[in-house]
Amino acid sequence: MNFLDKLERKYRKYAISNLMLYILCGNGFVFLLYHLLGPGIYPLIVFDMGAILQGQIWRIITFVFIPNTFSIIWFLFSAFLYYYIGRELEYTWGVFKFNIYYFLGVLLTIAASALTRSPGTTLYINLSLFLAYATLFPDVQFRIYFIIPVKVKYLAFINVAFLLFSFIVGGLATKILIVISLLNYLLFFGIPFLKKRQTHTQRHFNKEHREFKKGTAAPIRVAFHKCHVCGKTEVSHPDIEFRYCSKCNGNYEYCMEHIKDHNHIL
Repeated sequence: MNFLDKLERKYRKYAISNLMLYILCGNGFVFLLYHLLGPGIYPLIVFDMGAILQGQIWRIITFVFIPNTFSIIWFLFSAFLYYYIGRELEYTWGVFKFNIYYFLGVLLTIAASALTRSPGTTLYINLSLFLAYATLFPDVQFRIYFIIPVKVKYLAFINVAFLLFSFIVGGLATKILIVISLLNYLLFFGIPFLKKRQTHTQRHFNKEHREFKKGTAAPIRVAFHKCHVCGKTEVSHPDIEFRYCSKCNGNYEYCMEHIKDHNHIL
């Protein structure tokens, strides 16, 4: 990730904090338009390369805000899920790297849709977010229908099986769309995954989880924020807010007491 670190030092000020919140607000707006104006709104904003070449360039952006479902129950469930996943990835990677991951997925989806002349969809972008979260936190449990506990890694296996099935039975356009759209995941995780190397966050989480199962540790509480000066975290001090310093050379985070009172790392 050295290349990303260099980009972050130079362009981090342009990163969008709480990116998933804005994406989901856009989803909600399109969801309301769909139910107020009818399905006719969909053909006007979906990614269509032919229409884009004729001047309808807004489609390059608007397709990102089209929900994967227009059922209100599943829309609310999906919005909550992906807001949570996006927030956790942003906390873990930092705002800039999460922006790169998401927008790289968008650009690759645009490229795949343009190449295959097929409608662009955020389905594979959202899947790449879910796979990224499952890779970082495989032992976190989700509750299916708010009742059945299932580890996120098993849900990821189901998603991968779905992708493989779609790749096998789908046509050439589907194959190209799947491969290109998920390149952002492969670029971020492919080599470390093949080498079975865990990130620091994974090792910390899995160690506490094993101790918890043996009864030798308190319930798992993973800290995503830590002050570089005093070492405080949101676990040890839940009332404290944390911020990244834009002047430090690297991904350094500080509590509110030290964000303006520390020696910048250059």
